[in-house]
Amino acid sequence: MRDLKLIMSLITALFTLLALTYAQAAQAPLSEPVTRHSLKVSMDIASGTVEGTDLITLGREAQEAHFILRDGTEVLRASAEDAELPFEVSDIGGGLNEVAVKLPSGAKRLSIAFRGKFQSTAEASRQIKKGVAYLKDGFIGEEGVFLPSFSYWFPQQPETLMVFEAEVALPPGYKSVMEGELASSEKKDGGTVEIWKEWKPVDGIDLVAGRYFVEKEAHNGIEIYTYFFSRDDALSRTYIEKTKERLDALQQLIGPYPFKKFAVVENFMPTGYGMPSFTLLGSAVIRLPFIPDTSLGHEIAHNWWGNSVFVDPSEGNWVEAITTYVADYSYEKEKGPEKAREFRAAKLRGFRNYAVGSGIALKDFIDTSDSASRAVGYNKGFMVFNMLEEMLGKDTFRAGLKRLYSDNAFGRASWSGVREAFEAASGRDLKWFFSQWLELPGGPVLRLENASYAKKSGGHAVTFTLRQASPAYALDLPVLIKTEAGEVWKTVRLERESQDFTIEAGSKPMSVEIDPGLHVFRILDASEVPPTFAGLLGDKASKIALPANESIARKYRGAATLFSADYGLETISDDEAGKTDYLKDSLLILGGPGENRFYRLTGLHFSRNIKINDTTIEVAGKSFPRKGTTLAVAVKNPNDPTKTIVLLLGEDGEEGISAAARRVRHLTDFSYLVFTPDGKVEKGHFEGERVLRHVFR
Repeated sequence: MRDLKLIMSLITALFTLLALTYAQAAQAPLSEPVTRHSLKVSMDIASGTVEGTDLITLGREAQEAHFILRDGTEVLRASAEDAELPFEVSDIGGGLNEVAVKLPSGAKRLSIAFRGKFQSTAEASRQIKKGVAYLKDGFIGEEGVFLPSFSYWFPQQPETLMVFEAEVALPPGYKSVMEGELASSEKKDGGTVEIWKEWKPVDGIDLVAGRYFVEKEAHNGIEIYTYFFSRDDALSRTYIEKTKERLDALQQLIGPYPFKKFAVVENFMPTGYGMPSFTLLGSAVIRLPFIPDTSLGHEIAHNWWGNSVFVDPSEGNWVEAITTYVADYSYEKEKGPEKAREFRAAKLRGFRNYAVGSGIALKDFIDTSDSASRAVGYNKGFMVFNMLEEMLGKDTFRAGLKRLYSDNAFGRASWSGVREAFEAASGRDLKWFFSQWLELPGGPVLRLENASYAKKSGGHAVTFTLRQASPAYALDLPVLIKTEAGEVWKTVRLERESQDFTIEAGSKPMSVEIDPGLHVFRILDASEVPPTFAGLLGDKASKIALPANESIARKYRGAATLFSADYGLETISDDEAGKTDYLKDSLLILGGPGENRFYRLTGLHFSRNIKINDTTIEVAGKSFPRKGTTLAVAVKNPNDPTKTIVLLLGEDGEEGISAAARRVRHLTDFSYLVFTPDGKVEKGHFEGERVLRHVFR
């Protein structure tokens, strides 16, 4: 590490120049002070501790500096120019402390020495739920090190952007990953010392380490890395090539990639984080075949949205919505209109299953604290950007994306900033649009009534009534009229609770349908939503029916325990099958014919969609051997169509059935899943009704 004392007199001037340079590059001045951190830390894996110093250049002058530090980390001393400074530590709750340091007159730099002890990987593993590690603190173990910025592992000023350099001393065999670029890595004192630097402002500094095999390739001036726990040339090549594809596509859509590297990093714990210039994915996740085509693009896109344009949370979090749109949805659109429609349908179904009645408006969404908030922030938020593109047109919408980024790079933006960027690109007042979608919880509920047609001179006139619940939204709704001669498309504006419309059609109309492509956000009717596992798992009143027979129950008990723990569902015995009240609930039946008495009462509900005999299972016209196959299938409860009945059965023993149950948690938006003996999964939907379509007879 360079001798900081020799260049201390240059730091202020250098920092000012850097801040000015990057603010100008972003075409917008930084809206807040930026702190510079010069970290020097060493890692002790055996004791689970990190010890170091942080030389801090403050973004503003003050008589006292305040920092946040986790409860498990102590301040050893605070000093400036080798003179010790008084400090106080106070508990502010949530496992965090505030450190207040008295500063000498005119001081802009101080050094804080600290030492922190962290949980082991075994302790962190207890925080896994639904296959995801919900960590509030870091961990240190032989398997790996994870010190996230949100744990306050080093002294931070909340909501303050940072530039940094870090010298990290590691045990033999370990390599580190941080934001920014790796300036050097050398063997020293029996271990490894690595130096990381990032001079563009970031809103956190994360430190990850492990026994990594590293691959690297340059692409158009960007260094692309993979950090895996074991050498896997094929997987590394896949991630590098997919990263190139997504970087190229996103740069064309938004603007130049803001960092010098992007790294795909394996984590011992099941995580899915996107940090500035790298993503941290759990070992199981990183090897799922669909991740390079789906989640990878999402995490890369976060380098624009969230990691260089930061969220101003005063009006809610818009970043997940726009990231979903430019990454996940763009990928589906590349596959064609049917895949794009199914993506929109899935988002509407997810909101219907998890967020209806939650009372959460989009302006209230900050993070994914539960399934309801996630459905608001990701699903409804995504649809807002979809409607915006439909209204403005592709070219104007893309100009708005570029404007949003260039105006706010390395600063913070709120939903108002989003609106202003698209107003500037379109020359239109969009306050009405953003107000209704951000401020009102829920969404419009639409009905199509009184559809008819009459023959007129030279053609036909189709008339219909559209109704929506109060409060009324202003909606631009595509209308499709199918005629004997072809299709007629028209867009109508619905602004009141009830409006009548007339559309001219040359040939005899066969049907009329409102928004068949599902481009407009609305609350789907229960009959529109095909039965899915989410319908059951999102219903807190759902019951899990476990066979009372111990020899049968043994193979299903692991699945019952998993769904009960992850979703808070009550487990009952199939002895309760005589209580018909349960037949009006959402019900997870574990065990098929001859295994669970609830199946005797509900088997007819499944008979339209599946056929089961002693040797085979037939689903959606495909046949599978019962031996080695695990089936999960969902149907609407005919006693109450808002409820869902799910059947899970298998012949693969407790381990195989439990493994299938774990995978169900990540595939909840399907009507059926067939886990085949060769490890593959067949999945699909049973069609719901189209309530906004009228067929003329």
